[in-house]
Amino acid sequence: MNRRCNRKAAAGFTLLELLVAVAIVIVLAAITFQGFTNMVQSANLTRATQKIKDLGQAFVDYTSDHGGRLPLENADIPNISGGDEDWIVAASEEAEEAWYNVLPDRMGYRTVAQLGEDNAPGAFYEGSYPTFLGGAPYFKSEKKLERPYFAIGMNSRLQRRSLDGYKDPGTLASIQQPVSTVIFLERGLPKDKKHSKAQRKFNGSPKANPRAFAARHNQKGVLLFVDGHTEVRRVPELIKASGEIITPEDQAPGTSIVWSRDPDDDPNVEPGAE
Repeated sequence: MNRRCNRKAAAGFTLLELLVAVAIVIVLAAITFQGFTNMVQSANLTRATQKIKDLGQAFVDYTSDHGGRLPLENADIPNISGGDEDWIVAASEEAEEAWYNVLPDRMGYRTVAQLGEDNAPGAFYEGSYPTFLGGAPYFKSEKKLERPYFAIGMNSRLQRRSLDGYKDPGTLASIQQPVSTVIFLERGLPKDKKHSKAQRKFNGSPKANPRAFAARHNQKGVLLFVDGHTEVRRVPELIKASGEIITPEDQAPGTSIVWSRDPDDDPNVEPGAE
């Protein structure tokens, strides 16, 4: 009688142990997965930061060799939209001084124009290419080859088109607060997740304003400033819920992010189509 009871108790205890062991395995798997995810995000953030810094150095080198003149944010074609900037436009005369042509060239890579002319669009999406970010959600299909989809964009508030249609590229010296002024930012692709209803124009255009900021790293993204330093920021630090770009006077203490060459210019005034 006692032996039977002991055997049943032992069997019940073994089943309990099994259930506990399964629960422990599930918890450990979840912890491991989260840890792996965090490692991947951290690695992507590190690579994105370095890629943007390298572009920033090429940006400064270019201005030094061109009398301080800034490269163009995109092809100098009035009212061009992000979806129109394809390989043909990138190879046009209007895009010769666009940042995506002049900066890769300085870095020893083929320009976006040359990739189109060489019928090598796939090279734009190779890990070594200076504008490619490994953590960005590019199209996996052949659709991405239709045009260059940029995961990094030049700050579109640095250049304004005049009434006669001419876009003044501006000069490095005209940027009054280089320590606080953004030149490049991670910009949204069509498959990027938006973290505010006010975000828009996730179209992969070569230029971007703060509303198109991509927060790919645990809801954070990278900004590059004229002086060469980077900052990792969240969407609510750049735009309000209404979509209005936050200006320095409305920013939190210790934060100074400027989007225009003259910090007194309102970045919410549209300079042209994006």
